[in-house]
Amino acid sequence: MKHLRIFVWKEFLHIWRDKKTLMIIILLPIIEVLLFGYVLTSEINNVNLGVRDLDNSTWSHQLILKFQSSNYFKIISLYTAPEVEHALQSNQVKAVLEIKPDAEKRLQSGESGIIQLLLDASDPNIARTIETYINSITYSYLQKGATQSSQIDIIPVMYYNPELKSVFKSVPGLMAVVLMLICAMMTSVSLAREKETGSMDVLLISPLKPWHIVIGKIIPYIVISFVNILMITGLSYFVFDVPIRGSIILFFLFSALFVVCALSFGLFISTVVKTQQIAMMISLAGLMLPTTLLSGLIYPIRNMPGWLQRLSGIFPARWFVEILCHIMLKDSPIHYYLKPAGIILLITLILLIMSTKRFKLRYD
Repeated sequence: MKHLRIFVWKEFLHIWRDKKTLMIIILLPIIEVLLFGYVLTSEINNVNLGVRDLDNSTWSHQLILKFQSSNYFKIISLYTAPEVEHALQSNQVKAVLEIKPDAEKRLQSGESGIIQLLLDASDPNIARTIETYINSITYSYLQKGATQSSQIDIIPVMYYNPELKSVFKSVPGLMAVVLMLICAMMTSVSLAREKETGSMDVLLISPLKPWHIVIGKIIPYIVISFVNILMITGLSYFVFDVPIRGSIILFFLFSALFVVCALSFGLFISTVVKTQQIAMMISLAGLMLPTTLLSGLIYPIRNMPGWLQRLSGIFPARWFVEILCHIMLKDSPIHYYLKPAGIILLITLILLIMSTKRFKLRYD
């Protein structure tokens, strides 16, 4: 038993001295609990709801106040049809409640169809949830004052995904997650392998400059990643009928930008770690959870706390999913996704500069 105690103590000391592994063991469960605790919720909070009041009566104003007093919606007033279209297309709102002219009088006379609900159905689960909340709040308000409240019909109109196919939302998100994980893991493991085998020292004393090594490592994987993009796009289009309503050229252009960004993540990871095992662990565990949960693939980012929304901004998958939704589902003008494209480009440049500098330090 004495020998066993000595051996166990030696293993504890080994873990304690390996600071990187120790950080992963301690921090990963904390990060997972925090992410899942804040992200895994089916409720909606402070969702931007556009309201176009064509009735402009006391009744319609009180109905809007009912929505405003809830914790579920943040009211944004809209006045014209172009404003409504712009708000939905730019993700400024997820739904628009349109109150028809003379709604109060038509309600008193027993008419239906006085309220129309326009929903951004690019995320069908959120669209259904918003419709349920709006119906509940509207009926609750009307039951207190209108005798025909139980007969009122709110007419839903689904934009961008009228059949409410969940695959329309999942394919852009899955494309971002798959490309991020594969690209980051491939490059991080590749360079870590060079360190383990000692061939990195040969590269560093060769005539190659540090940026030559960085770019040379990225280019082959860009080609491989484009094969993945073609396969994913082909499957989504021919098997699941997911459309590409926008420019196919812009689709591949921004996909290439995201691939370079993901590869840059892998390069940076490889400059920090020394072994393939740690590189793979960080690539899978360190990127998979945040990329999956904070990209909007499963749960909407607007439902998260403010600090978590800001944190999601440093993960390029969030912005790539937004770009794909604009191109594939909405066919939005290019100015709608210049901001997310610019953020991905900025993250890519920062990662490439940091990776090159770390190579330069070793080179010197």
